[in-house]
Amino acid sequence: MSDPGGTTADPTPTHAGRRELAPDLYGLVLVLLSVGYILFAVSSALWAQVAVSVLLFVSLVLAVRTSVPSPRVRGAMRAILVVGVVATASSLLFLPERDAVAVVDATLAAVVGFTLVVVLARVLEHRTVTLRSIAAALSGYLLLGIMFTHVFGLVAWLEPPFFADGATADGRALQYFSFTTLTTLGYGDLTAATYAGRGLATFEALLAQVYLVTIVARLVASWHGPRVGGPPPVP
Repeated sequence: MSDPGGTTADPTPTHAGRRELAPDLYGLVLVLLSVGYILFAVSSALWAQVAVSVLLFVSLVLAVRTSVPSPRVRGAMRAILVVGVVATASSLLFLPERDAVAVVDATLAAVVGFTLVVVLARVLEHRTVTLRSIAAALSGYLLLGIMFTHVFGLVAWLEPPFFADGATADGRALQYFSFTTLTTLGYGDLTAATYAGRGLATFEALLAQVYLVTIVARLVASWHGPRVGGPPPVP
């Protein structure tokens, strides 16, 4: 379409415009992550594991699409996914089960960690507190715990046994350990046996506290509206 001056308007939306038009899916992401967490915790059946995998995949896709990252970030995400899918498929076909699980843990830790960074970048752009920003922040908190679940899985593969009492370091036990660490509830039945496990557990607890302080503080500060003289609020 041409304006009166004869110039042609570009119908392609800018990156900022795409963000403004992006649907609000953070609430759905939060629900899917929560359902996946609960289902994984209460059932070890094969159907539950498949359902949890599907829920996690859909959650990550929706989180990235809702955050509307830049083309460069989207390209990096696609590259990580392609490499991860190829590595996972190859490991499941050619490696022993224990080694294949380690490859899956490495892939999921990378993908979830990347998604967490994308979501947090979007949260920190919000200048007013909305349900969208709160759901995004809570989703990021769950993603942090999920990421460390798979990081601990890698440590368990590298330096077994992972737990001090010799308990099996399966996915459910590692998720329980990760979120117990994340919420700093205190250990009772499971503790890390190696210095690597202990160090990472301490690091996760530290990140969780920093996350709560910085994100919650950002949301509380934004409750009073946009800063004086700043650009209009990002929805």
